[in-house]
Amino acid sequence: MLPKAIDEVADEELEQALSDHLEETREHVRRVERAFLAAGAEPAASRTEVLAPQERDVKEPTLAALAQAGDAARIEHVELALYDVVIGLAEGEAAKLLEQNRKDEAQALAVLERQAKRLRAVLPR
Repeated sequence: MLPKAIDEVADEELEQALSDHLEETREHVRRVERAFLAAGAEPAASRTEVLAPQERDVKEPTLAALAQAGDAARIEHVELALYDVVIGLAEGEAAKLLEQNRKDEAQALAVLERQAKRLRAVLPR
């Protein structure tokens, strides 16, 4: 989902923020895999529509970027909520790995919120 969002975004700063988060997300996947193994379980991937970006037909580039930042922030909120649940179930090394991911996701959300604020400030009125 992130690669598509990066390809579609018209705002350079938001594109960079999303690109940075894509690299971070790849590390998150590795940590989740390690957390599963530490817990003695096999990781399995699945997709969910909850995390799918919304389809929009927005012509104004700044408004489109603002919508994309909002989509990304929504996804971060969902991920944070999911981490809260699984961290509550995890123990030891698995919990530590998941807690690091949650910390990263919270930082990513803060970046997206700053990007949205910046975009709202330059939105044509």
